[in-house]
Amino acid sequence: MSTLATKTMEPRRNDLDAMKGLGILCVVTGHFIEYYRGAAPWLNALFTCIYLFHMALFCTASGAVARFSLKKLITQQLWLYLVSQAGMLLFRVIALKEDLAREGGVLLNLITPWRHMWYLYALMFWMLTVPLLGMARQRGGGVRLAAFAVSVAVGLAGGLVDWPLSLGRVFSFFPFYAFGFLYSQALEDWQHSGLRRFVLAAVAGLFYVFVALKIVTAAPMAYEGARIFEENSYAVGGYTMADRAGFYLVGIATTVALAGLVGGSRALANLGRRTLPVYILHMPIYALLVQLGCYEASGSRGLGAICAWLCLMIPAVFALCTSRPVCLVMDGIANFWYKKKSDLLTKKT
Repeated sequence: MSTLATKTMEPRRNDLDAMKGLGILCVVTGHFIEYYRGAAPWLNALFTCIYLFHMALFCTASGAVARFSLKKLITQQLWLYLVSQAGMLLFRVIALKEDLAREGGVLLNLITPWRHMWYLYALMFWMLTVPLLGMARQRGGGVRLAAFAVSVAVGLAGGLVDWPLSLGRVFSFFPFYAFGFLYSQALEDWQHSGLRRFVLAAVAGLFYVFVALKIVTAAPMAYEGARIFEENSYAVGGYTMADRAGFYLVGIATTVALAGLVGGSRALANLGRRTLPVYILHMPIYALLVQLGCYEASGSRGLGAICAWLCLMIPAVFALCTSRPVCLVMDGIANFWYKKKSDLLTKKT
């Protein structure tokens, strides 16, 4: 997404933009290969490995740049969520032929996030915690660690309740957001930690090789993604508090490891500045392609056709969603109330 060239804004951190850039690459790839789980062991392994860390990376980067602003919460985040949800409703009715009356009605579907929209939904709740997290961050290491422990406890306790309105993910992913906010400076310093960051990256890499090999060699074929994404509480499907705790450990360790590796990437940082249009638009594109039978057609032609289809569509989605016209339109919608018109005229992409 474009940036505003104003004197009042703090300079953007390239390392966080690079993390967001890698995160959005993983988000889109994970969603676009999801249909083909079970088609090949290596696709199953890729899907599961991506889902173990991609939203942890994204949530951490969002927390690291968070600043509390009631004006932003109402005139940008809430506005963007409702406008996007309204657009998704029209898309679902017109393109996907959904009957909203059978799914609770228009109002319920407007409030409840559709698929990927849970993230914009969760950001509004998470911003409300920033004043408290900010006080903890100012008081130093012990208080900061205690605040992070509380966020983990909140996330773990959230799985004890079968929450309505997709609130489950607000709780389950909150520790990553809190970690990013509380340890934002530490993430920046980690870029200059020398050999330690490469050691951690090597350990993380070995872990994912182990996970991938375990999936590839599994019999029968295994293609379950990270169960943290389930809307259900611990009472459903054998998902436990220990599973969620392990997900927190893996997600944070992977995020730190990747932050040390990709923080200096200009290409990823440039992509990270345009995550909003990609995040909002990629899922409707995917859903439409499935609805039109494109995924079924390529899947019926074997693994070669699947690979060719994915290698064509994923870059095409990024090219479309990061194009200047799309970014300008999305930026204008997002900042319609939040930024003054005079500020919007000074934008730089």
